[in-house]
Amino acid sequence: MKPQPAPEVPGKTPWERMDNAVRKIFSVSKDEIATPRRKRAKKRSRRKPK
Repeated sequence: MKPQPAPEVPGKTPWERMDNAVRKIFSVSKDEIATPRRKRAKKRSRRKPK
């Protein structure tokens, strides 16, 4: 079984390609960050007073 070819990464030099690849791996969309925060906020607002 042949491995899949490496994805095309923009950049003129090896350093630019490496930098762009690392940024792509570690980037997280705002939707993925906002979702857990909204869920926690809803849980906090539903607490019953003592």
